[in-house]
Amino acid sequence: EKEDDLEQRFELLNRELRAMMAMEDWQKTEAQKRREKLLLEELVAIVNKRDELVQHLDSQERAIEEEEQLDRKISEGKLLKNEKKECSIQ
Repeated sequence: EKEDDLEQRFELLNRELRAMMAMEDWQKTEAQKRREKLLLEELVAIVNKRDELVQHLDSQERAIEEEEQLDRKISEGKLLKNEKKECSIQ
């Protein structure tokens, strides 16, 4: 849901920025130049947020996958067998 919101916001800002960039700099007012700069900064911020979100989701998926692998090993009895092999009586 957050990713969709960021994607929609990115598309809107990107369209507006492209329209502004289509104009020559000498044709732009100072307000338009400031708006163009703000749009670019906001687009960079959105890209960074999306990157953070993707990294967070990726780490969650990896944690779930590791947990599922551990559960499979335990249910198959592999984890206990490996632990017995590594133990030694001195």
